[in-house]
Amino acid sequence: MNVLSEKREQHAVRHRAGRGRTAVEQARLILLVMINVAQLWILAATVEAALGANYRVLLPLVAATFVCWLITLSIVLWWRPVSRRHTSTGYVRLQKR
Repeated sequence: MNVLSEKREQHAVRHRAGRGRTAVEQARLILLVMINVAQLWILAATVEAALGANYRVLLPLVAATFVCWLITLSIVLWWRPVSRRHTSTGYVRLQKR
């Protein structure tokens, strides 16, 4: 009986942790898509300015693209869910009672 209840508890903990990780991954994906759309808009404005010989706005547009790139890089590399109960292999540690 005790072993069965521990297994159920482990499954419930993994299930809750999985939902949280899924939500974080979905939020990261949505942010990346939004930044990608913004970069496409900036690219269209840059091409339009270059074809219209309006070279004054090119530097701010290139700077905006660089900022979008830095934000994307930070989302991909550093925004990860942090949990002290997860090990490096993804298993859930049981809490000490």
